[in-house]
Amino acid sequence: MSKLIYPYQNTINERFDFIDKWLPTRYTGSVNIILKKSRDPDYIRKVKNRKVNDEDVIDALYKVSLFNKIQVEN
Repeated sequence: MSKLIYPYQNTINERFDFIDKWLPTRYTGSVNIILKKSRDPDYIRKVKNRKVNDEDVIDALYKVSLFNKIQVEN
């Protein structure tokens, strides 16, 4: 059985699965509000689509997805 190169790869994949499921269609503005310094919307989309390892942007994407999930369920 092979070992994972990155031990946290499963949790990263789970976060991206949650983000893909619950992220609203227009999310770059909300992500920039959560981040302390503004990022280019193209970079934010690149992190989401190519799963680039940028913890700040991933956390902001996760928070926006969580907010959207809460709004949709209520």
